[in-house]
Amino acid sequence: MSITEAERSEMVNELSAASSPKTVETLMKCLLPDGRDHLANKDDLKVLEHSLRADFAELKAYVDTALAKQTRLFMTTLVGFMLTTWTTMLIYLAV
Repeated sequence: MSITEAERSEMVNELSAASSPKTVETLMKCLLPDGRDHLANKDDLKVLEHSLRADFAELKAYVDTALAKQTRLFMTTLVGFMLTTWTTMLIYLAV
C-alpha cells in the first residue's frame, strides 16, 4: 500500500501538533531511513532465490558425496569384521 505525499505531509503535521518537530523528524527517518530505493523488490527476490538454489544444490552434492563415502567405509568395516569372525569360527570348528 503506497502513501501519497499529501497523506505523508498530513501525518507529519498531525504528529508535529502532538510532539516536537525533532521527534517527528526522527520518527519519519526511522520509517524509511534510506527511502524506497532500498526496499527489496521482486527482481531482488528472484536473484536471491537463484543464489539460494545454487547454494543448496552445491550443499546437496557435498552431502551426497559424504554419505556415499561414509557408506563405503561402513560396509568395508562390516565385511572385514564378518571375515575375521567367520574365519576364526571356521578354524575353531576345523580343529
